[in-house]
Amino acid sequence: MTMNKYFLLTLACLFILTSSCVNTEVGTEYPVSWTSQYTMASLLDDAIIIKEQNDLKNAINASWYAEVDIITDENESSEITPLSSCKDYFSKATSHTTTLREYETGPFLLLAKMCRATELLLHANPSKYSYISNNFLNKSTPHIFPSEIAFQISTGEAEKNAKDKSKHYWADINQNLQFEAISETQSKFFDDGGSQIIDLIGRGDFNADGIEDILISSRDSVEDGDYFNLRLFSLSVNEKREWRLIREYQY
Repeated sequence: MTMNKYFLLTLACLFILTSSCVNTEVGTEYPVSWTSQYTMASLLDDAIIIKEQNDLKNAINASWYAEVDIITDENESSEITPLSSCKDYFSKATSHTTTLREYETGPFLLLAKMCRATELLLHANPSKYSYISNNFLNKSTPHIFPSEIAFQISTGEAEKNAKDKSKHYWADINQNLQFEAISETQSKFFDDGGSQIIDLIGRGDFNADGIEDILISSRDSVEDGDYFNLRLFSLSVNEKREWRLIREYQY
């Protein structure tokens, strides 16, 4: 590509701020990356530095800043299992896991979310193409993100909305959301009932199709209430700027 063509491409990227500059150069890749919202290193007792993708392996085996006792099934009389690392979490936690002490639920959810994010970033591939806009977290995001991202306080509500074919987008479920930009990688969406803080955790190819995807989390809470949840999603966007859910991760 000549210098003139590079100059024209740069101008196009500057003028089309809501679009992506798509990589078409042979041999060029978008590396796996993470943002300041990826906080695994700060949750560890061991001091480790995570600069390269391969460094993420060390976070899997490193000790957490505190041990968490869990119950691994729905029977509260079941055996208590201590967890002290992501390695423990992956080998011992189940879909029915709860913390022994209620006050540890929030910290445990954060640890579990970061462990899952670490695993996903570690195994993600570099991307050949990207259609991700520079400022995709904005007031219009609920109108383009899939409905699975919507704030929902019960499994029944989520299942009902999933069956409703008219609800394609987040804004189809949570209407009239207000928006607050906290940083380039964190935004708040809220209404009178509740709020969601969306964090961009990382980017990479999470489904091996060559296209760059994003890893985001949603911190859900009810205004003046006790409800709290942390959810983790991978999303993909195509050349038409159509977003779709790759997967929601349970922990």
